Amino acid sequence: MPSILITTSRRTSNRVRAFARDLSTVLPGSLRFNRGGMSLKELVSRISQEDAEVAFVITTFRGNPGFIQIVSSDGSIHYEIRTESAVLRREVLAGIKLRISELITIAIMNESSEETIHFSQYLASLLAIPLTRIEKIEDIPKGRANQAFIMLKESGRKILWTWHHASDQKEIGPRIRITELGSKSNDR
Repeated sequence: MPSILITTSRRTSNRVRAFARDLSTVLPGSLRFNRGGMSLKELVSRISQEDAEVAFVITTFRGNPGFIQIVSSDGSIHYEIRTESAVLRREVLAGIKLRISELITIAIMNESSEETIHFSQYLASLLAIPLTRIEKIEDIPKGRANQAFIMLKESGRKILWTWHHASDQKEIGPRIRITELGSKSNDR
């Protein structure tokens, strides 16, 4: 039973579908499905049927991922994440098709903003993994070949959300540049 469902808005593009596939390969225990004409009510029902906690719904803006909404099984939106860009895994590391079976941590920089800290805490809780504050990426202990960690790093007013391989700490993608991070519930 998956903890996270991954799907797209009803009208989507090939790039957004590829991005959804990428997310499913780096979020262990997730299940990607094609939404088709499914309404929001039907989507919420599917979250409950699969006994998942949330669904990541990726919307399309000019053919690219525009927003990622994190929708709970009661239909509330926990977060609405506006993306400036999303780089696919094949664009980060050409030719490598590694499926991640375990996430070891979410890493944030020590000087991260409250917004980034709250979102990181939410993700860590959702994924049942620890949150680690670091000075530099080398502070993350190395792991095995099928492990990865999530890195959330601020760059100006934007947040870079990406995945790194645990054994060599190289970025494996996908890479999401967040321009706006909206919390829609009080329980962050």
